[in-house]
Amino acid sequence: MYVNKNTKYHVGHNKVRRLMAENEIKASIRVKKHDRHEEHKEQLSANLLYDADKGHNFHPDEANHIWVTDCSELRYGLRNQYRLRLNAIKDLYDHSIIAWQVAETETSVLVTDTIRLALENTNAIKPAILHSDQGSSYTSGEYNTFLAGHGINHSMSRAGTPGDNSSIESFWSHMKDEFFAFRTAQSKSELLAQINEFIRWYNFERLQVTLNGMTPIEYRNHAVQECA
Repeated sequence: MYVNKNTKYHVGHNKVRRLMAENEIKASIRVKKHDRHEEHKEQLSANLLYDADKGHNFHPDEANHIWVTDCSELRYGLRNQYRLRLNAIKDLYDHSIIAWQVAETETSVLVTDTIRLALENTNAIKPAILHSDQGSSYTSGEYNTFLAGHGINHSMSRAGTPGDNSSIESFWSHMKDEFFAFRTAQSKSELLAQINEFIRWYNFERLQVTLNGMTPIEYRNHAVQECA
């Protein structure tokens, strides 16, 4: 095209290819870039907590049947210039936080370490379903291989539908509005202590209307006593 437009010569593609071959000239071919989002989509799972006719299923009949997980950002430092990603796992039955971990960035290692800790905290009792959003850490091969290896069904929110994981989103809101809105941390160790303080308070002391006025741990223990 360049030759035809800018010179007096007019040649076709076949002649150009022949002349290039005769003179051992190779064209520079643009390599198509891989879409990272498309790569991650290969690990997507269906939303097992949503039915088009019945809506969301956020109310399991027993503990450790459905867990939900997500990550949120917290800041610390004199000017809040440092960031940590907090990953937590919540039991939908009694709303208790089963496990949490932090890292400077959200990675498959962070979320896999959190589920591993959750299984330790429940003495290897595993949920039938673990629900997450479509974040890259949750669509990673490492994370999904770990879940499959432990017989845990991975459920995922639909794209652009935060309401599909509203239970864990509400936990983040409570944490930030009721606790961190009134506190600052100057160091990482101070922030970790604050996270631990809040989650312990949330599990053992924060009364919830949806749990018949009980705390998450109180509700869990009450259910165990009824089944005994």
